[in-house]
Amino acid sequence: GEVPCHNGIFLLHSVEDGMNISFRQLQVFLAVYEAGSFTVAANGLHISQSAASKMVAELENQLGMPLFERTTRTVVPNDAAREFFEFAQDVTATMATAKRSITELITLERGKVSVAASPLMHYGLLAGPIASYRQRYPGIDFEIHECSTDETLDRVRSGVVDIGFCATDSEISGLEATVAIEDAMYAIVDDAHPLARRRSIRAAELLPYNYISLRDSYSIRRTLDQIFARTPLRFENHIEVGSLTAALGFARQGAGFLIVPGYAADIAQQWGMRRIAISDLASFRHRISLIRRRTTRLSVAARHWLAVLPQSFPLLK
Repeated sequence: GEVPCHNGIFLLHSVEDGMNISFRQLQVFLAVYEAGSFTVAANGLHISQSAASKMVAELENQLGMPLFERTTRTVVPNDAAREFFEFAQDVTATMATAKRSITELITLERGKVSVAASPLMHYGLLAGPIASYRQRYPGIDFEIHECSTDETLDRVRSGVVDIGFCATDSEISGLEATVAIEDAMYAIVDDAHPLARRRSIRAAELLPYNYISLRDSYSIRRTLDQIFARTPLRFENHIEVGSLTAALGFARQGAGFLIVPGYAADIAQQWGMRRIAISDLASFRHRISLIRRRTTRLSVAARHWLAVLPQSFPLLK
């Protein structure tokens, strides 16, 4: 079980082997594991390098084995550290959620919900539901994390955030994904583009024009790759960018067209561009899921927000 020691640090007490591993030791271990450096980890935790080194050494002593291969320049996790990492991450994530929950009142007079998603998902999908919720519950604060898909998954998995939104096409260990949105795909062009006055086109009509694409680390690009794998269409990447915001910026300047899901097409219209339905791709969907940890109990505020989200995203009902 978990028992507090005299200075208030929670201890993870193992009756079987007498280990007393502190929550702080786990935090330091995770920081060193991820940073590969005692100095970087210590700076991030606002402690001295010697204190970080001492806590890891104490943890290794408790476990009865080393966790890192140390050289003068690097700190490399060994097999034992890699095995221990997921367990340490689970404990710290659970404790972080518990800390948030016990500081909230059941009446929702105060609390905090942390949400990770891409910048344009926040802009186009989440800003409205969050603003509406805060009008009803002004004591609930929101901490917004603007992340890539991989960063969103990592922050939910580690307990840094309560909930994430991203497109994922596979099972993710330790996480639960529930489809919240199914978006059709649209072509986006600037107002002066030859196709700008068309309401609907076939995908092949885009072939003569410059194609603006996202790098393949982005979920929208992966969705499009899956779509095009089922068709004879092959678009040459004339401009490849690292963010959806940049892609929209190039399209707005007349550099070419891009293909995006509905929420991003709505934003493009707000920014003065044209969205065009693609008739032969109408059956394909870009799916955005709500992501949460499977085993962690959410904070009071996060659970309540989750309960009202189906008002904005009916697929969550």
